[in-house]
Amino acid sequence: MSVIKNLRNLSSMEFYKNAIQMRRELTEWMMRDFGTVRNKKSLHSVIKDISQEDEQILTEVFQKYGKNINRGFQYEYPEWLVDFERDKLVELLQTLVENITRANCIYVSKGNNTEYELRRKYQDIAIGCCYALYAELQYIAESFRIDLNKLVPLLESIEKEVDLLKGWRQKDNKLKG
Repeated sequence: MSVIKNLRNLSSMEFYKNAIQMRRELTEWMMRDFGTVRNKKSLHSVIKDISQEDEQILTEVFQKYGKNINRGFQYEYPEWLVDFERDKLVELLQTLVENITRANCIYVSKGNNTEYELRRKYQDIAIGCCYALYAELQYIAESFRIDLNKLVPLLESIEKEVDLLKGWRQKDNKLKG
């Protein structure tokens, strides 16, 4: 006989499953450039009073390098900033999952403080990554003028991960000798 889903206890690896799910969701969000709207801008919308001669020169320069002049002014935010923030989030997510994995590979036996302290160190680093992710998402929302309501599910999954990791760490306190 099975137990109704909402009455089941959390599995012992819920912290890992949630971290993987969170990583997947954040990666998908990053692939969409943080949900920012990229408006294609024509040369005339960027430079209102451009002369016909200057427009021709710019068009020739863009064509020389195989670019479309109207697509050259597409990004509202600098591409380097989008790439930097994307790299930062990917690094934090990788560090989070790596430290969860490292901590989970250490089997603490009752009274072995060395194993306990090493496992706790990795758990603490993972929790720190969650807080850094939370802060970075808030910065991105402010910098890219993203509606915070759209980030609520991501921020809630980070809070859930912190709670799960702290619960896992608390459970290990019984093994400290």
